[in-house]
Parts: sequence; C-alpha cells; structure tokens
Amino acid sequence: MTRWASREGSDPEWIYVDLGAVRQITGVKLRWEAAYAKRYKIEISTDSGTPEHWQEAYSTTSGDGGLDEISLTPQPARYVRMYGIERGTPYGYSLYEFEVTGQ
Repeated sequence: MTRWASREGSDPEWIYVDLGAVRQITGVKLRWEAAYAKRYKIEISTDSGTPEHWQEAYSTTSGDGGLDEISLTPQPARYVRMYGIERGTPYGYSLYEFEVTGQ
C-alpha cells in the first residue's frame, strides 16, 4: 500500500488490507508520516467477504511514529487492520506504508 490518510481530528479511524485468501501472517510493518497513532491495535480476521469479526493481534499505548516493525506469533488471517484509537498529533492518521509479512 502507498500513502493513506484518515479524516483530520477524528478517532477512531482504521484501514485494512485484504490478502485475498487466508494466509499465515508473522508480522506487520507500519511506516508513519508525521501524523501517527499514539494508541492503536493490529486486528485480524479470517472472514470471507466483508470482514466483521476482528481479533486483536497486537496493541500499543506508546506509539511514537516513524517505523513500527511488529512481530506476531504465526496466525491465520485474510484481513489485517490498523485500528487507530488515539492520535499522536492534532491531525489524523497517515501511513506511507502498511506491509504484512508471512510464511
């Protein structure tokens, strides 16, 4: 994915990626622009079609922008979501890169 930005001044906001099929994922890489998440979760879903059932795979309350490389216990997922709970700036959330790694 290339750059994504949420609405300015709004919480919560999220973006998810569809891997096209259920795959074993092992991590997520987030490269933040200046507008980053202080509190956010990485959630996953194995739903087919529109994802409705999300499971938390990671969370932090101390995001500081820059590059977040998150290792996960290998687990099945088709959808992977960054769920922004609290912004680190008055702006929105902005990602230059949202990469999912796996086996």
